[in-house]
Amino acid sequence: MKSRHWNLIFVGSALFYLFSLHLRAYPLDFLFKAIPVMWLMLLVMRNAQNNKYLLLTALAFSACGDILLALPLPQSFNLGLAAFLLAQLIYSINFWRFRHWQHWKLLPLALIVAFAGALFWRLQPELGNMLWPVVAYMLALCAMATTAIIASKGIPWLIVGAVSFVISDTLLAWVYFIDAFVWHEFTVMFSYYLAQFCLVNGALTITTRETE
Repeated sequence: MKSRHWNLIFVGSALFYLFSLHLRAYPLDFLFKAIPVMWLMLLVMRNAQNNKYLLLTALAFSACGDILLALPLPQSFNLGLAAFLLAQLIYSINFWRFRHWQHWKLLPLALIVAFAGALFWRLQPELGNMLWPVVAYMLALCAMATTAIIASKGIPWLIVGAVSFVISDTLLAWVYFIDAFVWHEFTVMFSYYLAQFCLVNGALTITTRETE
């Protein structure tokens, strides 16, 4: 099966979950939430070469985070946060291997750091005993976003993926710590699926270029 077919299956499974959100909770909804990321794992297994295992591990932790956040467990948010923290760190390690500095990247990097600082300033009064876990996760997210941008030598996938992940997690934090808004589940998950799709396809593009 060609890569575009795997990507189409990912898009189909993501759309299925997005448009089934109004039906929650239905049996195994947590599994359907993670299925799109599992399809990306299959795409990586079929196409990746020298960065296969880091990508697979990052996606595996992401899928675990998806499931944990969807389950009605007492510590589901903390466990999901930990899983995604590990995913972000592994993504960061993977992208750092392909770093390529260009001066124009300074602007998006500065914007990400400034945005993270402003977001923390707004969230901090609401965090309570979640202060340090959230700080740790924000640092990991910023590391992923900055290394993805630094690795993006002519690969817009990585920039779009990094920005989309920041948007998704910002919206999720806003809903969890401040207030929900209309269509928040759809918006959070749409930007999240877009982020994973772009990061994986960007990483696969890097692999292809390195082996040519």
